[in-house]
Amino acid sequence: MKKDTICAIPWMHLNFEPNGKVVPCCLTSTHNYFAGDLNTDSIEEIWNSENMKSLRLQMINGEQPKICSTCFNKESVTGLSGRIHNNKAFPQVLERIPEITDETGHVSEMNLLYWDFRFSNLCNLKCRSCGPRYSSAWVPDAKKLGLISDQDKVWNIDSVDDANNFDFLTEQIGVVEKIYFAGGEPLMMDEHWQILELLDKNKRHDVKICYNTNCTTFTYKNKDVFDYWKNWNADKLEIWPSIDEIGHRAELIRSGTVWSRVENNLKRLTTLDNTLIKPGITVGAWNVFRLPEIITHLVDIGVINSERHYQNFFLNLIEMPLHYNITILPDKFKNKTKKRLIKFIGSFNKKYNTDIREHFTQILSELSKDHNPKAAHRFVTMTAKVDSVRKEQFYDVVPELKMLQKAYAPDV
Repeated sequence: MKKDTICAIPWMHLNFEPNGKVVPCCLTSTHNYFAGDLNTDSIEEIWNSENMKSLRLQMINGEQPKICSTCFNKESVTGLSGRIHNNKAFPQVLERIPEITDETGHVSEMNLLYWDFRFSNLCNLKCRSCGPRYSSAWVPDAKKLGLISDQDKVWNIDSVDDANNFDFLTEQIGVVEKIYFAGGEPLMMDEHWQILELLDKNKRHDVKICYNTNCTTFTYKNKDVFDYWKNWNADKLEIWPSIDEIGHRAELIRSGTVWSRVENNLKRLTTLDNTLIKPGITVGAWNVFRLPEIITHLVDIGVINSERHYQNFFLNLIEMPLHYNITILPDKFKNKTKKRLIKFIGSFNKKYNTDIREHFTQILSELSKDHNPKAAHRFVTMTAKVDSVRKEQFYDVVPELKMLQKAYAPDV
């Protein structure tokens, strides 16, 4: 095996999409490379489908699969990636690859140690960087915009291998070591609560659970998630609030957000003493220049804190769609933003006696790339259309990008 291309994921994991499609990993989802379809295939057929076998062989033979470009691109800039993280977390999986994999890429054992089962696209927000694939709230707007025609508002996976979801999860609960809850909004989904109750009932508080949540609600049918979370082992619970902006800007970029409620929920999270709170900021053209303000505010309310050396946050670069990527910004503006971020990093490190430079490596690299006028034109066009459908005024809330509106007239 080639260590610089191998990844444990195809030997221990499947990612269920809300429409029943299965992808090898959530980071491959933009490539539409499917392991199979729960609507037509058995889980065993999916596990050793031609696409899964081909993916494994590419990695074993030292090739970088195209669908894994997110990880390999990030590694080339930062030296870090999901691939590297999972390989460190699951060394026992890597050790057994030669033993359980034949020359065709077929794997004799299916132990789903790591779950990312998105049984629904149910969500109460319609973030501008998202879409109907992962947000039911987006569906009506997407239809008005002509992006989709006949998609149901809410997608649900009802069964796996002709067994209902609860039975499937019950069969797997003794094997799992890590679960990633995402969506949609996981805290609104039946299956999330089923999994949590199964783990609690089986005293599997040793399973690492990580949440990507919009922090709009912690309750469901008279249940409070804190009643479950408080039982978890101290090093096994991570909450990754999706916080792309603050105040009115958050309410625009993540439409449906009530910032005061989210902020109160963030403060409540800080009362948990067994939990790593690690905000994830999805960085695009509309907020890259605002990172100092966003991070500073999260420090002020105690979310980014001294217990974690003020390093408990991460920046997630928007790579697709291109019209929300940083490169739509004019070169002069990007250079100014880059200098501002470098200055902020220096002052932050000095003030808190820490080092957050690695957090910004990929963002600073992206700011050094050339301006993409075609994507910038697309941004202005799409922004005008979304504003029209939602009765919003993007540039009134984000005036820094008015220069794009002036430079690229939208198609009408």
